[in-house]
Amino acid sequence: MIDAARLHYEHGLTHQEVADEFGLSRIKVTRLLAQARATGVVEIRINAPEEPFADLADRLCERYRLSTVWIAPTLPDAARATTALDQVGAAAIGRMLEGGSLVGVSLSSTLGRAIEQVTPREHAGASPIGFVPMAGSWGGWQQGINPAELAQRLARRVGGRAFSFPAPLLAPSPEFAATLTALPEVSDALKLARAADTLLFGLGGLDWTTSQLQDSLSDQEKRQLVERGAVGDIGARFFDTRGRQVTSDVDRRVIGLSLDDMSHASQRLVLAAGKSKLKALRIALSVGIATALCTDSATARGLLD
Repeated sequence: MIDAARLHYEHGLTHQEVADEFGLSRIKVTRLLAQARATGVVEIRINAPEEPFADLADRLCERYRLSTVWIAPTLPDAARATTALDQVGAAAIGRMLEGGSLVGVSLSSTLGRAIEQVTPREHAGASPIGFVPMAGSWGGWQQGINPAELAQRLARRVGGRAFSFPAPLLAPSPEFAATLTALPEVSDALKLARAADTLLFGLGGLDWTTSQLQDSLSDQEKRQLVERGAVGDIGARFFDTRGRQVTSDVDRRVIGLSLDDMSHASQRLVLAAGKSKLKALRIALSVGIATALCTDSATARGLLD
Protein backbone atom coordinates (compact mmCIF):
# COMPACT_ATOMS: atom_id res chain seq x y z
CA MET A 1 0.00 0.00 0.00
CA ILE A 2 2.77 2.47 0.94
CA ASP A 3 4.85 1.59 -2.12
CA ALA A 4 1.84 2.10 -4.39
CA ALA A 5 1.08 5.43 -2.71
CA ARG A 6 4.65 6.69 -3.11
CA LEU A 7 4.83 5.72 -6.77
CA HIS A 8 1.47 7.33 -7.53
CA TYR A 9 1.60 10.51 -5.43
CA GLU A 10 5.34 11.21 -5.26
CA HIS A 11 6.50 9.94 -8.64
CA GLY A 12 3.37 10.55 -10.71
CA LEU A 13 2.77 7.02 -11.98
CA THR A 14 -0.75 6.28 -13.15
CA HIS A 15 -2.87 3.53 -11.58
CA GLN A 16 -2.07 1.26 -14.53
CA GLU A 17 1.67 1.99 -14.37
CA VAL A 18 1.72 1.13 -10.65
CA ALA A 19 -0.22 -2.06 -11.42
CA ASP A 20 2.32 -3.06 -14.09
CA GLU A 21 5.23 -2.34 -11.73
CA PHE A 22 3.92 -4.73 -9.05
CA GLY A 23 2.10 -7.24 -11.25
CA LEU A 24 -1.30 -6.27 -9.83
CA SER A 25 -4.63 -5.44 -11.39
CA ARG A 26 -5.56 -1.79 -11.86
CA ILE A 27 -8.58 -2.29 -9.57
CA LYS A 28 -6.31 -3.63 -6.82
CA VAL A 29 -4.11 -0.53 -7.06
CA THR A 30 -7.15 1.74 -6.90
CA ARG A 31 -8.24 -0.03 -3.71
CA LEU A 32 -4.76 0.25 -2.19
CA LEU A 33 -4.66 3.99 -2.85
CA ALA A 34 -8.13 4.43 -1.36
CA GLN A 35 -6.97 2.49 1.70
CA ALA A 36 -3.92 4.74 1.99
CA ARG A 37 -6.17 7.80 2.13
CA ALA A 38 -8.67 6.20 4.53
CA THR A 39 -5.97 5.14 7.02
CA GLY A 40 -4.14 8.45 6.95
CA VAL A 41 -1.03 7.16 5.16
CA VAL A 42 -1.83 9.75 2.50
CA GLU A 43 -3.24 13.17 3.37
CA ILE A 44 -4.32 15.46 0.57
CA ARG A 45 -4.17 19.22 1.07
CA ILE A 46 -5.25 21.90 -1.35
CA ASN A 47 -3.20 25.07 -1.02
CA ALA A 48 -5.73 27.71 -1.99
CA PRO A 49 -7.15 30.67 -0.05
CA GLU A 50 -10.79 29.99 -0.87
CA GLU A 51 -13.08 27.23 0.35
CA PRO A 52 -15.42 25.33 -2.02
CA PHE A 53 -18.61 27.23 -2.90
CA ALA A 54 -16.91 30.56 -2.10
CA ASP A 55 -19.24 32.54 -4.36
CA LEU A 56 -22.32 30.87 -2.87
CA ALA A 57 -21.04 31.60 0.62
CA ASP A 58 -20.42 35.26 -0.24
CA ARG A 59 -23.97 35.64 -1.54
CA LEU A 60 -25.39 34.14 1.65
CA CYS A 61 -23.24 36.46 3.78
CA GLU A 62 -24.57 39.45 1.86
CA ARG A 63 -28.22 38.31 1.86
CA TYR A 64 -28.41 37.47 5.57
CA ARG A 65 -25.66 39.75 6.96
CA LEU A 66 -23.58 36.78 8.13
CA SER A 67 -19.92 36.99 9.07
CA THR A 68 -18.96 33.55 7.72
CA VAL A 69 -20.61 30.64 5.90
CA TRP A 70 -19.28 27.09 5.57
CA ILE A 71 -20.82 24.87 2.88
CA ALA A 72 -20.50 21.10 2.43
CA PRO A 73 -21.31 19.40 -0.88
CA THR A 74 -24.76 17.81 -1.20
CA LEU A 75 -24.14 14.21 -2.27
CA PRO A 76 -26.62 11.59 -3.54
CA ASP A 77 -25.40 9.03 -1.01
CA ALA A 78 -26.85 9.91 2.40
CA ALA A 79 -23.93 8.52 4.41
CA ARG A 80 -21.33 10.41 2.39
CA ALA A 81 -23.42 13.59 2.56
CA THR A 82 -23.59 13.32 6.36
CA THR A 83 -19.84 12.74 6.57
CA ALA A 84 -19.13 15.77 4.40
CA LEU A 85 -21.39 17.99 6.52
CA ASP A 86 -19.78 16.70 9.72
CA GLN A 87 -16.28 17.49 8.45
CA VAL A 88 -17.20 21.00 7.37
CA GLY A 89 -19.09 21.49 10.63
CA ALA A 90 -15.98 20.52 12.59
CA ALA A 91 -13.96 23.11 10.68
CA ALA A 92 -16.62 25.74 11.40
CA ILE A 93 -16.60 24.91 15.11
CA GLY A 94 -12.82 25.10 15.19
CA ARG A 95 -12.88 28.53 13.63
CA MET A 96 -15.53 29.79 16.04
CA LEU A 97 -13.52 28.59 19.03
CA GLU A 98 -10.59 30.75 17.95
CA GLY A 99 -12.54 33.83 18.99
CA GLY A 100 -14.40 32.36 21.95
CA SER A 101 -13.61 32.21 25.65
CA LEU A 102 -17.01 31.03 26.95
CA VAL A 103 -19.03 28.86 24.57
CA GLY A 104 -22.70 27.91 24.89
CA VAL A 105 -23.68 24.53 23.43
CA SER A 106 -27.22 23.55 22.48
CA LEU A 107 -29.25 20.42 21.73
CA SER A 108 -28.40 19.19 18.21
CA SER A 109 -27.61 15.85 16.59
CA THR A 110 -25.86 17.68 13.72
CA LEU A 111 -23.68 19.55 16.19
CA GLY A 112 -22.99 16.33 18.08
CA ARG A 113 -21.64 14.57 15.00
CA ALA A 114 -19.50 17.56 14.01
CA ILE A 115 -17.95 17.74 17.49
CA GLU A 116 -16.61 14.20 17.01
CA GLN A 117 -14.60 15.50 14.03
CA VAL A 118 -13.11 18.56 15.74
CA THR A 119 -9.31 18.37 15.74
CA PRO A 120 -8.15 17.52 19.28
CA ARG A 121 -5.85 19.92 21.11
CA GLU A 122 -3.40 18.60 23.66
CA HIS A 123 -2.65 21.83 25.50
CA ALA A 124 -5.33 24.13 26.83
CA GLY A 125 -2.99 27.07 27.37
CA ALA A 126 -3.12 29.59 30.17
CA SER A 127 -6.84 30.31 29.71
CA PRO A 128 -8.79 27.17 28.69
CA ILE A 129 -12.06 27.73 26.84
CA GLY A 130 -15.15 27.32 29.00
CA PHE A 131 -18.18 25.41 27.72
CA VAL A 132 -21.67 25.69 29.19
CA PRO A 133 -24.94 24.04 28.08
CA MET A 134 -27.55 26.47 26.74
CA ALA A 135 -30.29 24.41 28.38
CA GLY A 136 -30.93 21.38 30.55
CA SER A 137 -30.60 17.81 29.36
CA TRP A 138 -32.59 14.66 28.72
CA GLY A 139 -33.02 11.94 31.31
CA GLY A 140 -32.40 8.26 30.74
CA TRP A 141 -29.80 6.72 28.43
CA GLN A 142 -27.54 9.26 26.77
CA GLN A 143 -27.70 9.51 22.99
CA GLY A 144 -24.83 11.92 22.42
CA ILE A 145 -27.02 14.97 21.82
CA ASN A 146 -27.59 16.34 25.30
CA PRO A 147 -26.31 19.91 25.65
CA ALA A 148 -24.37 18.97 28.79
CA GLU A 149 -22.87 15.89 27.15
CA LEU A 150 -21.89 17.85 24.04
CA ALA A 151 -20.29 20.58 26.14
CA GLN A 152 -18.23 17.97 28.00
CA ARG A 153 -17.15 16.17 24.84
CA LEU A 154 -16.08 19.38 23.12
CA ALA A 155 -14.22 20.53 26.22
CA ARG A 156 -12.30 17.25 26.31
CA ARG A 157 -11.33 17.53 22.64
CA VAL A 158 -9.89 21.03 22.90
CA GLY A 159 -8.53 20.97 26.43
CA GLY A 160 -11.27 23.19 27.82
CA ARG A 161 -13.52 22.90 30.84
CA ALA A 162 -17.27 22.31 31.02
CA PHE A 163 -19.83 23.73 33.43
CA SER A 164 -22.70 21.49 34.53
CA PHE A 165 -26.39 22.33 34.12
CA PRO A 166 -28.27 20.29 36.76
CA ALA A 167 -31.77 20.42 35.30
CA PRO A 168 -33.89 18.75 32.60
CA LEU A 169 -34.45 20.41 29.24
CA LEU A 170 -38.22 20.10 29.73
CA ALA A 171 -39.72 20.12 33.21
CA PRO A 172 -42.93 18.10 33.77
CA SER A 173 -44.92 21.32 34.25
CA PRO A 174 -44.45 25.11 34.07
CA GLU A 175 -44.67 25.29 37.85
CA PHE A 176 -41.92 22.73 38.30
CA ALA A 177 -39.79 24.57 35.73
CA ALA A 178 -40.12 27.77 37.77
CA THR A 179 -39.13 25.91 40.94
CA LEU A 180 -36.06 24.37 39.34
CA THR A 181 -34.99 27.64 37.74
CA ALA A 182 -35.01 29.28 41.16
CA LEU A 183 -32.47 26.80 42.54
CA PRO A 184 -29.03 28.43 42.96
CA GLU A 185 -27.16 25.81 40.91
CA VAL A 186 -29.62 26.13 38.01
CA SER A 187 -29.80 29.92 38.11
CA ASP A 188 -25.97 30.02 38.17
CA ALA A 189 -25.83 27.84 35.05
CA LEU A 190 -28.34 30.07 33.25
CA LYS A 191 -26.45 33.19 34.30
CA LEU A 192 -23.21 31.77 32.95
CA ALA A 193 -24.85 30.66 29.68
CA ARG A 194 -26.21 34.18 29.18
CA ALA A 195 -22.65 35.49 29.45
CA ALA A 196 -21.32 33.26 26.65
CA ASP A 197 -19.57 35.12 23.83
CA THR A 198 -20.01 32.21 21.39
CA LEU A 199 -23.01 29.92 20.79
CA LEU A 200 -23.10 26.64 18.84
CA PHE A 201 -26.54 25.31 18.00
CA GLY A 202 -28.64 23.35 15.56
CA LEU A 203 -32.13 24.11 14.32
CA GLY A 204 -35.25 21.99 14.00
CA GLY A 205 -38.16 22.33 11.65
CA LEU A 206 -41.69 21.19 12.39
CA ASP A 207 -41.20 17.69 10.97
CA TRP A 208 -41.87 15.71 14.13
CA THR A 209 -40.54 12.48 12.59
CA THR A 210 -37.01 13.94 12.66
CA SER A 211 -37.34 16.22 15.69
CA GLN A 212 -35.37 15.45 18.86
CA LEU A 213 -38.47 16.60 20.75
CA GLN A 214 -40.99 14.26 19.14
CA ASP A 215 -41.25 11.89 22.12
CA SER A 216 -41.20 14.66 24.74
CA LEU A 217 -44.21 16.63 23.56
CA SER A 218 -47.84 15.58 23.77
CA ASP A 219 -50.09 15.66 20.70
CA GLN A 220 -51.93 18.57 22.29
CA GLU A 221 -48.69 20.53 22.71
CA LYS A 222 -47.71 19.87 19.11
CA ARG A 223 -51.11 21.08 17.90
CA GLN A 224 -50.83 24.19 20.06
CA LEU A 225 -47.43 25.02 18.58
CA VAL A 226 -48.78 24.70 15.04
CA GLU A 227 -51.86 26.77 15.87
CA ARG A 228 -49.68 29.54 17.28
CA GLY A 229 -47.59 29.69 14.13
CA ALA A 230 -44.42 27.84 15.14
CA VAL A 231 -42.12 26.99 12.21
CA GLY A 232 -39.01 25.72 14.01
CA ASP A 233 -36.99 25.66 17.19
CA ILE A 234 -33.54 26.21 18.63
CA GLY A 235 -32.99 24.28 21.85
CA ALA A 236 -36.78 23.76 22.24
CA ARG A 237 -37.44 27.50 21.91
CA PHE A 238 -39.97 27.60 19.08
CA PHE A 239 -40.31 30.65 16.85
CA ASP A 240 -42.88 31.84 14.31
CA THR A 241 -42.63 33.25 10.77
CA ARG A 242 -41.46 36.59 12.16
CA GLY A 243 -38.76 34.98 14.29
CA ARG A 244 -40.60 35.66 17.55
CA GLN A 245 -40.49 33.14 20.38
CA VAL A 246 -43.82 31.30 20.56
CA THR A 247 -45.52 31.45 23.95
CA SER A 248 -46.90 27.99 24.68
CA ASP A 249 -47.19 25.25 27.27
CA VAL A 250 -43.95 23.82 25.88
CA ASP A 251 -42.10 27.11 26.19
CA ARG A 252 -43.07 27.42 29.84
CA ARG A 253 -41.59 23.97 30.52
CA VAL A 254 -38.19 24.72 28.95
CA ILE A 255 -35.25 25.34 31.27
CA GLY A 256 -32.72 27.15 29.15
CA LEU A 257 -31.84 30.30 27.29
CA SER A 258 -34.58 32.26 25.53
CA LEU A 259 -34.15 33.50 21.98
CA ASP A 260 -33.55 36.96 23.38
CA ASP A 261 -30.83 35.59 25.67
CA MET A 262 -29.13 34.01 22.65
CA SER A 263 -29.02 37.27 20.73
CA HIS A 264 -26.51 38.78 23.17
CA ALA A 265 -23.64 36.47 22.20
CA SER A 266 -21.30 38.08 19.67
CA GLN A 267 -20.75 34.83 17.72
CA ARG A 268 -23.68 32.51 16.96
CA LEU A 269 -23.12 29.52 14.67
CA VAL A 270 -26.07 27.48 13.43
CA LEU A 271 -25.49 24.07 11.86
CA ALA A 272 -28.48 22.92 9.82
CA ALA A 273 -29.25 21.37 6.44
CA GLY A 274 -32.10 19.69 4.61
CA LYS A 275 -35.45 20.53 3.02
CA SER A 276 -37.36 19.99 6.26
CA LYS A 277 -35.37 22.79 7.90
CA LEU A 278 -35.19 25.23 4.99
CA LYS A 279 -38.19 27.41 5.93
CA ALA A 280 -37.22 27.68 9.59
CA LEU A 281 -33.57 28.32 8.71
CA ARG A 282 -34.49 31.09 6.27
CA ILE A 283 -36.57 32.84 8.93
CA ALA A 284 -33.90 32.41 11.62
CA LEU A 285 -31.24 33.92 9.39
CA SER A 286 -33.52 36.73 8.22
CA VAL A 287 -34.09 37.97 11.77
CA GLY A 288 -30.45 37.64 12.81
CA ILE A 289 -30.68 34.69 15.19
CA ALA A 290 -27.31 33.49 13.84
CA THR A 291 -24.17 35.35 12.77
CA ALA A 292 -22.56 32.35 11.03
CA LEU A 293 -23.88 29.32 9.16
CA CYS A 294 -22.78 25.78 8.32
CA THR A 295 -24.98 23.96 5.81
CA ASP A 296 -24.87 21.97 2.57
CA SER A 297 -24.90 23.26 -0.99
CA ALA A 298 -28.53 22.32 -1.73
CA THR A 299 -29.80 24.12 1.39
CA ALA A 300 -27.53 27.09 0.63
CA ARG A 301 -29.04 27.47 -2.83
CA GLY A 302 -32.53 27.07 -1.37
CA LEU A 303 -31.85 29.95 1.01
CA LEU A 304 -31.12 32.19 -1.97
CA ASP A 305 -34.27 31.27 -3.96
